[in-house]
This record gives sequence, C-alpha cells and structure tokens, in this order.
Amino acid sequence: MRVFQVTLPHFYQIDSHDQAAMIGQLVSLFAGPMQHCRFLTFVMPASLERLEQKRRRLAISTQEEWARRGLMEEVRMISDWAHRGEMRKTRHYLVDFDDAITTSDLAHWRVVAEEGYPQLPIPGDYAEYHDHMAPVIKKKEGRLQPDNSRYRYGMLVSYQLTRTWDWRHPLAQIITAADGPMVICIDVRKVHPERVTTSAEFWQGMVMNGQDRNALIASEEAETSLTVRDEAVHHVRVLFMLLDRRADELRTRLESLRRTSSQYMKVDRMLGYQAAAARMFGPYAKPSGMPTGHFNTLSRAPAVFAGMWGVGREQQTEGYYVGISVDEVAPHVYYLDWQGNDPFHGIILGRTGKGKTVGAQALAWRMAEQGTQVVLLEPQGHSRRLLQLAGGKHVSYSQLSYETTCLNILDVVYENPTDQYDHVITLLGLLLDPLGNNPRRFSNAEVAAIRRALQLTYARYDWEAELMANHGMTPTLETFCHKLYQVAEQAAPAELVTSARLGIDPGGDGRRNTPLLESHMTAAAANLAEEIESLYVYGDYAATFNVPTNLDLRLKERIVLFDFSQVPERRRSLFYYATLAGINHQVRRQPRKRAIIVDEVHYMNQEASLMTFLANMVKTVRTFGASVIMIDQDLEAFIGVDGAQAESMASGTNVTAGLFILNNCSWLIAFGMKRDAAFRLTHHFKDEILPSHAEFLARMGSDDRHGKGMAVVRANGKADMVYFQLRPMEADCLFGS
Repeated sequence: MRVFQVTLPHFYQIDSHDQAAMIGQLVSLFAGPMQHCRFLTFVMPASLERLEQKRRRLAISTQEEWARRGLMEEVRMISDWAHRGEMRKTRHYLVDFDDAITTSDLAHWRVVAEEGYPQLPIPGDYAEYHDHMAPVIKKKEGRLQPDNSRYRYGMLVSYQLTRTWDWRHPLAQIITAADGPMVICIDVRKVHPERVTTSAEFWQGMVMNGQDRNALIASEEAETSLTVRDEAVHHVRVLFMLLDRRADELRTRLESLRRTSSQYMKVDRMLGYQAAAARMFGPYAKPSGMPTGHFNTLSRAPAVFAGMWGVGREQQTEGYYVGISVDEVAPHVYYLDWQGNDPFHGIILGRTGKGKTVGAQALAWRMAEQGTQVVLLEPQGHSRRLLQLAGGKHVSYSQLSYETTCLNILDVVYENPTDQYDHVITLLGLLLDPLGNNPRRFSNAEVAAIRRALQLTYARYDWEAELMANHGMTPTLETFCHKLYQVAEQAAPAELVTSARLGIDPGGDGRRNTPLLESHMTAAAANLAEEIESLYVYGDYAATFNVPTNLDLRLKERIVLFDFSQVPERRRSLFYYATLAGINHQVRRQPRKRAIIVDEVHYMNQEASLMTFLANMVKTVRTFGASVIMIDQDLEAFIGVDGAQAESMASGTNVTAGLFILNNCSWLIAFGMKRDAAFRLTHHFKDEILPSHAEFLARMGSDDRHGKGMAVVRANGKADMVYFQLRPMEADCLFGS
C-alpha cells in the first residue's frame, strides 16, 4: 500500500478548456493500471494562530501609536475569524492498495510527499452507539467512562448517485459549507465486466421477488453499466465522517448533510454500522460488514472525485492586508507582499462607486503603518478623509489651486541638462494651451529657440549645488522671456552674416535661400517671448507661474497628500506632471521605501510625452526603493479601446508606454467594471484573469454576492476573488470617498 498527499495546483486558474483536458488525462489513471484506490479529504478549520501571532508581533514592534492601533484592530479581526471557524483548510490523500501507482501517473497533481497512512483526528478508544461513535476511557475495573475532551464522530455513506457529478458538485459545496471538522472517504474499485453481468441478473431476480425496495434502482444501474462499452465501470462509495464534541450538534450536522446531499446522491446514516463504516477510513483494503453499494458507469467520475475541489492553502502572514478571499475552496486572509527590492508597481481599476477609491486609500494607510512612505495624488478631494484617519499626524496635505499654489516650470529636476530642456518643453506645451483643448506643438525653430534660451537662463548657476538643491533659486519665466529676446537678437546678425557669405541680398528674393532654422529662429523666439509674457508674466496667471514654487516636494512625512480638486480640469495634466516630476527628482535624491499613488491616471495620458514619463518612472524608481501605483476606471486609460482610439477618453493614447506599464506591474486590483472592460482584462492577462473573474467583475453590485468592495486581485501569476474588507477605524473615516 502506498499513500500520496496530492493537490491539483492552481486548478481555479486554468481555462475551462484546459480543465476539461486535464480531467480527460486524469481518467487514464483509473482506466489504466490502478485497480483499487481510496481518497481521504480532511476538512478542518484553518488555524490562524500563527497569523495572529505574527501580526501581533508586527503591531507591538511598531513605534508609532497610530500605526500600532490599526494593526491591533487587524489582530482582533483575525482572532474573531479564528473563533468563528470560517476559514477552512483541506488536505487530500490518495491511497493505492495494490502499489500500482507511480509518481508519473500523478503528473497532473502536486505530490507533496509519500508518507504513512494519514492520522485521523480520532485517537483512543470509542464506543459504538446506534448513530455515532463516542470517545471513552477505560477504567481499571473495566468500566468505560465518556471522554468529553475528544471528538465524537458520525458516519454517512452513499448508496445511490442520482445525477452526473462534476468537480464542483456536490463535494465542493459540502466542503466549503462545512460547519465543523469533517473527513470524506471515496472508495473506488474497478469492476470486471463479468461481475456487472452477474449483478444485473441478480438484481433482476430481486425485482421479480419484490424482496428489496432498492432492487429496482440497483437493477437499472447495473443494466446501464452493461450498455457502456467504451469506458471502464467502477464501484464507487462516498463516506462522510463528521466530528463534533457534542452529540446533539453532531446529530444536527449529520441530518443537515443528509438532506443537502440528496440532490446528487442518496446517503444513509448507517444506523448500527458505525464501527464497520469507520474501518473504511483506516488502512484496510476491504473492510468487512459494509452493505453493498452501487455502480458508477462513467470512469471519468472517479477522476473528478480525486481532489478537484480543493487545492489547500498555506496562510500568508506577511504583507499589506487586503481583505478576505471569497475563494469557493480555501478562504483565507489576503495579503500583498513587497519583498525587498522586488518591483511592487500596481494598478487599481474600477467604476465609480464600486469601492476603488476607498480600497486605494485603505491600502495606502496600511502601507504607511508598516513604514512605507505613501505619496498620493488625487483630483477629487477624497484625500481629506485619509488626513482625518491620520488625525493630522505624520501627514502632509497640499491642496493645489490657482489661489494658493505657485509653480515654476523651470525648476531643475534632472541631472542631465538635455533631459531638463525636454522636460521644460513638455511643460511649456501644456502651459501654452490655456483652454486645455490640445497641447502646443512646437516647430523645430521654436524648439531650437527654447533650448538656447534655457541654456542662457541656467548658465550663471551651479547645476548641482544650486539649481537641483534649492528650487527657490530657480529663475522665473520673466527671466526666461528675456533670454528668448536675447536669442532673437543673436539670431538676426547670424542670419545677416550667413546671407553675406553666400552673396545674397537679405532684402531681395535671395533671402529664401537662407538656412531655414536660422531664418525662422528670430521670429520664433520673439513670438514665444511675447506670448509667454502676455499670459504668464504680466497676465492674470503671473501670480501662479512667474514666481518660485511653493509646493512642498521634500517628502518628509510618512503620508504625503496632493489634492488637485481645486485645479481646473483642463490644467490637471500640467499640475500632475509638474508634481510627479518633482517627486521623481526627490525619489532619486533621497531613496527610501515609497509608494507613489496616482489616481485618475488618464490625466497623464492626454499627452504622449507624459505617459512616456510615467513609463520611465515605472522602469527606474524601483532602483531607489519606490513603487508606482496607478488608479483609473479600466485599461482604456493605458492602451485606449482597440479599434476605437478616437473614442477613448484619452485620445492621445500612448499605447506603447501604456503596454509597458501594464507588463511591468506586479499586481492588479479590479473592482466592479463594465462587461467589455472586464473582458479586456482577460484578453490582456491570459491564463491569470479568467472569464469567470470577468463575469464576477461585471456583475458587481447586482446582488448580495457581488456588492461593493468585492474585487479580483491578480498577483503572483494568478487571480483571486476577495472582499476588500475595512477595519473599523478605516470604515469610520473612509466610507463615502
């Protein structure tokens, strides 16, 4: 006899077609060399003791009182779940009595180990009652005394299958609905065709004699088996062992299971056969005293019994608490773990009102509790709730607006002057679009003029010691305009010199042969200077853009919030980009563990260069200990809508940069989405986010099972359905965001 502890790895993450193929391959295991086998599935309340201890230790080691308070709330929630016994852990064993199975036969299972027969949770002596077995202690005088410290157990055994079984019904439902410890035993025996014929004749005689009320059912089953010639025939028996410390609770559970299983199979309470049935759970190939069972004509059914319903799960203990999984098999507390310098870039998606903003802020708070600095950019003003949750401590809050914010677009944020010039050109393109309809596109002459003017603007300053270290010293737009005029003045003589060398009259038709860039730079520089001056040096925008920056980008506090709700919609791309560029600069100068959270990321996709900048952040900031977390409604914000780019909310979609971001994010959380948006996720994350997950997202909010806060988390190469549960203090402050 050989015993294997087996599991089907990630069966829920396999496409339905692949699931069917795997089941078909498993059939060969039973139709081939194996004659007799038995499966034991242990269903026990998952022990959360280790999780509770580790999270409590984390809370106690935290220095700040506010962070310790939140983590202790989580510990109390874990303790409550443990006492309610809502978490389940399943283990599966395959017993081969004839030593016919090899490891290669179990290629589609994950074989944990070969070990001795699994120890049942029923040690010691038991006395048989008519409907259950009770633990007893033998006294010296031979008298038996009940032992109330150990489990009682009762048996149920199947005697008829009433419908076709699949891998979910009924055993998957029985396991997930278990209200206490339980062991399931599935005994499968291959039946020789001659025995099927003999059985059919026997039961036909019993029908004619009318001596057995179940004879007709058994006869029909045997005759059906005779008609199936392309598959092996098996004798299958399913036994349930329910364990409880109280006899009345045990009887209630036995009766409840008997009723709920009747849709798929008939089960008997085995009155007077408890001890005989218990031997089926032990290492006995053919226990005696068991009533006759039934045939199962489909050889694929035993394969489906073999453990499709449970993968088991080791409870993760480290990371940022997300919520409770709603996995049908192995519910668990879900954590997102950030290991060392591994990338932790993420995306949060979801329609308005489905929990996306609340979930993002809760995740930000939980990251801050564990020492990660959180920088949040959001345009709706919901960050004030996070400020309230923090009680105003260890948090920096900046509300940007024309009235209070000063923003100098010339601030140096790059070590390389060439990159800095490109950065300012991007900002100027956004700035010279006051109506927010379309970013300014500069001609070659204008680009040349701007770059030369910037070179002159920064020329008298020490790049590293002054311009990068202290933005209060940065020249303003007024200085930049003077340099543009200087460029225009310098370009005009150069143009005359060039014309003279070529022997061309500058005032005649020969002027057309002057090199194009030099001939246009004078007008370009002068026109740009006049335009910028009229709007941002002497106009009503001067108080915001022609002064040193007053935005606090030092990133000193544990939580740094930027609220863009008072910035006009048409200007948010400009302010988002300028703020992120300053944050990117600080990330490089002072590395630490940071999470940069960008809400409504589509503001960065209204100009291709902004999305390129965001993609470069995703690519490079990991080196400095930072991650970028982006939030929007669906993938449209990153890659547009296939075949309908013009209809995208971001008509200037930079698909290349968007795809780079998606492919370099290590995790994704999706709340409720429109159906087409949900299925775009399955198209992009094939074999991870499945059609069943997309249906789950599309139905969000439609009934009690798919309410607010339900989400799909894609991480570590697979997806899980979770309920993004809040702690009490988080719910008090964050609901309504």
